[in-house]
Amino acid sequence: MKLSNREIIGAVNALDEISAEKLPVKVSMDLAQMAIKLAEPGKAFESVRDSLRKTYDISQEEKDGNVIIKSGLDKKDSKGEQLQKFLDEIKELLNLEVEVVTKIVCLPEKIAGTCDKCNHNMDVPLQLTQGTLIALAKLVTV
Repeated sequence: MKLSNREIIGAVNALDEISAEKLPVKVSMDLAQMAIKLAEPGKAFESVRDSLRKTYDISQEEKDGNVIIKSGLDKKDSKGEQLQKFLDEIKELLNLEVEVVTKIVCLPEKIAGTCDKCNHNMDVPLQLTQGTLIALAKLVTV
Protein backbone atom coordinates (compact mmCIF):
# COMPACT_ATOMS: atom_id res chain seq x y z
CA MET A 1 0.00 0.00 0.00
CA LYS A 2 1.09 3.56 -0.61
CA LEU A 3 1.54 5.78 2.43
CA SER A 4 2.81 9.33 2.61
CA ASN A 5 5.75 10.08 4.89
CA ARG A 6 3.28 12.05 7.03
CA GLU A 7 1.13 8.92 7.45
CA ILE A 8 4.18 6.78 8.21
CA ILE A 9 5.45 9.12 10.93
CA GLY A 10 1.95 9.31 12.46
CA ALA A 11 1.58 5.53 12.35
CA VAL A 12 4.98 4.93 13.98
CA ASN A 13 4.02 7.23 16.86
CA ALA A 14 0.60 5.58 17.19
CA LEU A 15 2.15 2.11 17.22
CA ASP A 16 4.38 3.24 20.09
CA GLU A 17 1.25 4.20 22.02
CA ILE A 18 -0.50 0.90 21.30
CA SER A 19 2.56 -1.10 22.37
CA ALA A 20 1.68 -0.34 26.01
CA GLU A 21 -1.62 -2.26 25.70
CA LYS A 22 -1.98 -5.93 26.65
CA LEU A 23 -3.03 -7.29 23.27
CA PRO A 24 -3.38 -10.90 22.15
CA VAL A 25 -0.08 -12.44 21.03
CA LYS A 26 -1.00 -12.64 17.33
CA VAL A 27 -2.11 -9.00 17.22
CA SER A 28 1.03 -7.94 19.09
CA MET A 29 3.19 -9.84 16.61
CA ASP A 30 1.38 -8.36 13.61
CA LEU A 31 1.78 -4.83 15.03
CA ALA A 32 5.47 -5.46 15.78
CA GLN A 33 6.04 -6.60 12.18
CA MET A 34 4.19 -3.52 10.94
CA ALA A 35 6.36 -1.27 13.12
CA ILE A 36 9.51 -2.87 11.69
CA LYS A 37 8.30 -2.34 8.12
CA LEU A 38 7.46 1.32 8.82
CA ALA A 39 10.76 1.99 10.60
CA GLU A 40 12.88 1.94 7.42
CA PRO A 41 10.97 4.64 5.50
CA GLY A 42 10.69 6.55 8.79
CA LYS A 43 14.48 6.57 9.14
CA ALA A 44 14.87 7.66 5.52
CA PHE A 45 12.47 10.57 6.18
CA GLU A 46 14.44 11.60 9.27
CA SER A 47 17.72 11.47 7.36
CA VAL A 48 16.45 13.74 4.58
CA ARG A 49 14.78 16.07 7.12
CA ASP A 50 18.05 16.36 9.07
CA SER A 51 19.93 17.11 5.84
CA LEU A 52 17.44 19.88 5.04
CA ARG A 53 17.89 21.31 8.55
CA LYS A 54 21.65 21.50 7.98
CA THR A 55 21.23 23.01 4.53
CA TYR A 56 18.96 25.77 5.82
CA ASP A 57 20.64 26.07 9.25
CA ILE A 58 17.41 25.24 11.09
CA SER A 59 17.20 24.35 14.76
CA GLN A 60 14.15 23.26 16.71
CA GLU A 61 13.33 23.44 20.39
CA GLU A 62 10.28 22.88 22.54
CA LYS A 63 9.10 25.55 24.97
CA ASP A 64 5.90 25.37 27.01
CA GLY A 65 4.60 22.54 24.82
CA ASN A 66 5.14 24.50 21.59
CA VAL A 67 7.73 23.69 18.94
CA ILE A 68 9.86 26.69 18.01
CA ILE A 69 11.80 26.62 14.72
CA LYS A 70 14.81 28.90 14.46
CA SER A 71 16.86 29.66 11.39
CA GLY A 72 20.50 30.63 11.71
CA LEU A 73 20.07 32.36 8.37
CA ASP A 74 17.49 34.83 9.76
CA LYS A 75 20.13 37.55 10.25
CA LYS A 76 21.12 37.31 6.58
CA ASP A 77 17.59 36.70 5.34
CA SER A 78 15.33 39.32 6.93
CA LYS A 79 12.31 38.35 4.78
CA GLY A 80 12.46 34.70 5.87
CA GLU A 81 12.79 33.39 2.31
CA GLN A 82 15.20 30.63 3.34
CA LEU A 83 12.90 29.51 6.16
CA GLN A 84 9.99 29.43 3.71
CA LYS A 85 12.04 27.33 1.26
CA PHE A 86 12.83 24.91 4.11
CA LEU A 87 9.16 24.67 5.08
CA ASP A 88 8.14 24.12 1.45
CA GLU A 89 10.66 21.30 1.08
CA ILE A 90 9.54 19.68 4.36
CA LYS A 91 5.94 19.83 3.16
CA GLU A 92 6.94 18.17 -0.10
CA LEU A 93 8.90 15.51 1.83
CA LEU A 94 5.92 14.79 4.11
CA ASN A 95 3.63 14.36 1.11
CA LEU A 96 5.93 11.96 -0.79
CA GLU A 97 4.43 8.48 -1.01
CA VAL A 98 6.26 5.27 -0.20
CA GLU A 99 5.19 1.73 -1.07
CA VAL A 100 4.94 -0.31 2.14
CA VAL A 101 4.15 -4.03 2.08
CA THR A 102 2.16 -4.81 5.21
CA LYS A 103 -1.14 -6.39 6.06
CA ILE A 104 -4.11 -4.77 7.73
CA VAL A 105 -4.20 -5.72 11.43
CA CYS A 106 -7.50 -6.37 13.17
CA LEU A 107 -7.49 -4.88 16.67
CA PRO A 108 -9.71 -6.58 19.25
CA GLU A 109 -12.59 -4.69 20.78
CA LYS A 110 -11.71 -6.07 24.21
CA ILE A 111 -8.44 -6.93 25.91
CA ALA A 112 -7.50 -8.74 29.11
CA GLY A 113 -7.74 -6.56 32.18
CA THR A 114 -8.62 -6.51 35.85
CA CYS A 115 -11.45 -5.03 37.84
CA ASP A 116 -10.36 -1.86 39.64
CA LYS A 117 -12.39 -2.78 42.73
CA CYS A 118 -11.61 -6.48 43.28
CA ASN A 119 -8.69 -7.20 40.89
CA HIS A 120 -10.77 -9.92 39.21
CA ASN A 121 -9.51 -10.88 35.73
CA MET A 122 -11.94 -9.77 33.04
CA ASP A 123 -12.12 -8.42 29.51
CA VAL A 124 -12.12 -4.64 29.22
CA PRO A 125 -12.70 -2.48 26.13
CA LEU A 126 -9.58 -1.53 24.19
CA GLN A 127 -9.32 2.21 24.66
CA LEU A 128 -7.34 4.22 22.13
CA THR A 129 -7.35 7.92 21.47
CA GLN A 130 -9.04 9.28 18.39
CA GLY A 131 -5.66 10.57 17.19
CA THR A 132 -4.18 7.08 17.40
CA LEU A 133 -7.02 5.60 15.39
CA ILE A 134 -6.78 8.36 12.78
CA ALA A 135 -3.04 7.78 12.42
CA LEU A 136 -3.63 4.05 11.89
CA ALA A 137 -6.77 4.35 9.75
CA LYS A 138 -5.20 2.74 6.68
CA LEU A 139 -3.42 0.04 8.68
CA VAL A 140 -5.89 -1.39 11.19
CA THR A 141 -9.51 -2.41 11.59
CA VAL A 142 -11.46 -2.93 14.79
